[in-house]
Amino acid sequence: MSLSTNPYRLARTVVPSAYRIFLTPDLEGATFAGRVEIDVHVAQSTPRITLHALDLALGAATLAAASKTYRSADPTYDEKFQTATFTFDEALPEGAATLEIAFTGVLNDLLVGFYRSTFTGDDGRVHTIATTQFEHSDARRAFPCWDEPSYKATFQVNLTVPSDLAAYSNSPETSSTDLGNGWRTVTFAPTMVMSSYLVAFVVGPFEETPAIDVDGVAMRIIYPLGKGHLTEMALDAGAFALHFFADYFAIPYPGDKLDMVAIPDFSFGAMENLGLVTYRESLLLIDPATASLLERQRVAEVIAHEIAHMWFGDLVTMEWWEGIWLNEAFATFMATLCVDAYKPEWRMWVDFGIDRDAALQVDGLHSTRPIEYEVVSPEDTRGMFDVLTYQKGGSVLRMLEQYLGDTTFRDGIRQYLRTHAYANTVTTDLWDALEAASGQPVREMMNTWILQGGHPLVTLADGRLSQQPFSYGPARTQSAIGSSWLVPVLTRSLDGATLTRQLLGETALEVRDAAPVVVNAGGSGVYRTRYGRAELEALSSRIAELEELERATLVADAWAGLLAGQITWDAFLTTARGLGDQDEPNPWGTVASAVGLAHRALEGAPRDTLVAQVRELFVPQFERLGWDAREGEGELAGQLRATLIATLGIVAEDPAVQGEAVRRFESGELDGDLARSILRVVAHQNRPGDYETFLERYRQAATPQEEQRYLLSLGDFADVDTARATIERCFTEFRSQDAPLVLGVLSANALAGPTVWRELTSRWDEAIATFPPGLIVRMVMGIPTYVKDPAFADVVEEFHRSHPVGGDQRTIEQFLERMRVGLTFAAALRAQF
Repeated sequence: MSLSTNPYRLARTVVPSAYRIFLTPDLEGATFAGRVEIDVHVAQSTPRITLHALDLALGAATLAAASKTYRSADPTYDEKFQTATFTFDEALPEGAATLEIAFTGVLNDLLVGFYRSTFTGDDGRVHTIATTQFEHSDARRAFPCWDEPSYKATFQVNLTVPSDLAAYSNSPETSSTDLGNGWRTVTFAPTMVMSSYLVAFVVGPFEETPAIDVDGVAMRIIYPLGKGHLTEMALDAGAFALHFFADYFAIPYPGDKLDMVAIPDFSFGAMENLGLVTYRESLLLIDPATASLLERQRVAEVIAHEIAHMWFGDLVTMEWWEGIWLNEAFATFMATLCVDAYKPEWRMWVDFGIDRDAALQVDGLHSTRPIEYEVVSPEDTRGMFDVLTYQKGGSVLRMLEQYLGDTTFRDGIRQYLRTHAYANTVTTDLWDALEAASGQPVREMMNTWILQGGHPLVTLADGRLSQQPFSYGPARTQSAIGSSWLVPVLTRSLDGATLTRQLLGETALEVRDAAPVVVNAGGSGVYRTRYGRAELEALSSRIAELEELERATLVADAWAGLLAGQITWDAFLTTARGLGDQDEPNPWGTVASAVGLAHRALEGAPRDTLVAQVRELFVPQFERLGWDAREGEGELAGQLRATLIATLGIVAEDPAVQGEAVRRFESGELDGDLARSILRVVAHQNRPGDYETFLERYRQAATPQEEQRYLLSLGDFADVDTARATIERCFTEFRSQDAPLVLGVLSANALAGPTVWRELTSRWDEAIATFPPGLIVRMVMGIPTYVKDPAFADVVEEFHRSHPVGGDQRTIEQFLERMRVGLTFAAALRAQF
C-alpha cells in the first residue's frame, strides 16, 4: 500500500524539519506538561494540519509564517489513526513556518511512550524515574509529532526537573539553569536529522561513569544509584564495538556522544536511541566474575547490536515499518561479527547457527510469514519483532555474506550507507548496492528469501543437489511457505579444503566434490539438508571431521527431520551418538531439547526406555567433564556441563546429580555457568522450604543476573499449588517487564503447565491490562509443549483463536501449530517405543 493510499500515513502537505521540545515531568504525580515548537515546510496551502498524538491533552495550535500568526481551534482527535487535526480560520501559506502546541500527559506504567519506572536503593527507599521507549510508534505519547520514520528532523530537548535529579537526552547537555525553586532546566544540543522513534530522555536519581574517549567520542554508562561496580564490562564491550563499527563502515560515529543507560523497568532488551541507548539492567550491568558465559555473551551481543544501529537504523533508516526487519536483522548479524572479533574464544558464529535453527523451527510451519510483508498500521508492526526478523533475517544476511565474500559484502554495505546517510531507504536499495559491489544477482536471489515464507530442504543424492520446500507436515489451512528459492549452496569434500559455491534454483545441480561431501559447508546456509543413502554412509563415519557448526547443523537438521516424520527416533539417536567427546554445547543442547520433548510425550515403560537412552548418551559425557572445570578446558565446556546436569537431573532424575545440586545450592556454590541448571534441578525436586529460599534470594540478589536466575527458576517447581502462588506474584509483586517471562516458564512447566494455562486464561483480560503489550505473547510460550492430550490442545486452540492479540496473533498461531506438530510427533514416537 502506497503512502497516498494508506490511511495510517500522514499526508506530506506539511513536513517538519526541526523540533524544540520543552517538558516538565512530575515524577511523584505521574504526569508531565510540555510545549513543542516545530519548524515545518507547508508544501501545499491548507487550512488543516494533522499529526500524531496519543494519550495527550493538546491545546490549540499557533503557527507563525510570513510575519503573521495563525491560531487554530481546539484539535479533533482520531482514536483509530492516533492523530490530532488542527483547523485554522484560513488557509496557511506555502513555505517555512513554525508550529507551536502546548500539551499535558500521563507518565504511564505500560513501559511505552514517556513512562515511570521505580527501584529500591540500598537505603531501602523507593526511587522513581521517568524514561522513554518510542519504537515503534510511541513518540506520539510524549509530544505531538509526525511519528513516522520517513519524517526525519532534528530534535532539541529541554527538560525542567528537580535540581537533585539527573537528566539525559540524545545529545550533549549545553546548559543547566537553576530556577531558584528547587528545579532546573537542562538544555541539550540539537540532534542530527533522525526519525522520531529515536528520540529519548531519561530523568531520575542516576549516577554515571567517567566518560572514556573512543576515537573522539565520549562514552559513559549511566546507572541507578549504587550500581557502578557492575559497569566495567559494558564500558569495555561498548568501546570495542564503537571502534569496530566505525572501522567496518568507514564512517565516523554519527552522534555527538554515547551514553548507555540501565533502566529498572524496560519492556525490550534495549533500544537504539541515538546517543542515549537504553537497556534492561541485566543486559548492561554485570559482574563477569559471577556471571555465566551465556550471560556475558548476551551483554556483549546486545551492546554491539545497539551500537551497530547507530549507523544501520539511525543514520540510514527504513522509509516505513515493513523495512524494520532489515534494521534488526542487520544489527543481529553485525553484533555477532563484532563480538566474534571481541572474544574469538567464544565462537559466536556457532551460537549464531543455533539462533538460526530457532528461526527455522518457526519457519518450517505453515503459519510462518515472509521476512518482509506489507505493514499498514502501527499495530501490524508489532508482529515484525520476532525470531523471523532477528534470527532468520540475520541468518539470510550471513548466508549472503559468505556467498559473496566478506570483503565484497562489506564494500557494498559501505556504499549503501554513504549513499543514503541521513535519509530513508527501502530494502532493494541495499540489494542494489551489494549487486553493484559483487556483480551477482543479489536482488533476484534475496527476493526469494525475503518476500516468501519458509525455506528449502536441500538434498544431495546420487551426486546431485536438488531442493523442495521444507515443512513439518501437510497444511491444515493456507500455507505461507514458498515454493522455490535461489539457494547459495556451499559444499566441500572432507578430503579437500576448497569450498564450492553454487546457486541452486529449480534445476538440479551436479556436485563435483570428491565424496564424502558436506552440504551447507561452514553451516551458514538458511535451509535444511538431507543426504541420500550413499552420501550419508560416506559421511556418517567421519562426523568428527566436520567443523563444529557443521556438526551442530547436522544434529539440528536431524531433529527437524524427526519432527517432520522423515526419520525415526533411532536414526536421530545414531546422529547424536556420533558427536563424540567434543566440548560443544550447541549440538548437545539440541539433543537435550529433543529428549525433553520426548520425555513429555511418553509414559510408563516407554519413558523408562527413553531415560535409559538418555543415560547412555549423557552419563559418559558428564563423567568425562565432572562438576568442576578442568585445567586448560575451553570456555564453552561450562555450557555443556550445565546442559548435562539439567538433563540428567530433570529428565533422567539421576539421584547423584540431584543430591549434588542440592548440596551446592545449600552451600551457595553456584558457579556462573552451572547456576541456572543447579536451580532448575533443585526446583524440580520441590523440597519443602526451597521455594521460599528462592524467593528470598531473588529479593536480595546482588546482581541483575542473579535476580533473573532465581526469578525464572520459580517457574520450575514441580507443584501445582506453588505454580499458583507464583502466578499471583506475577500480578502483584514482580516487575511488569519480568512477570510475562515468569508466566512463560510456568506455562511450559512439565507438571503444572496446563493448570497454569487455565489459570492464566481465566485472568486474560486482567493480564492484557496489566502487562506491556509487547510481552503478552511471552506469557504462553509453553503452548508448544502441550503434546500429550489432543482434547486439551483443542481447548487451547479455541481460546486463542477467539482471543486474538493484535499484531502478535501470528506468533500465537505459530505456537498453536507447533503444538499440533508436537502432538503428531508424540503419537509417532509412542508407536516406535
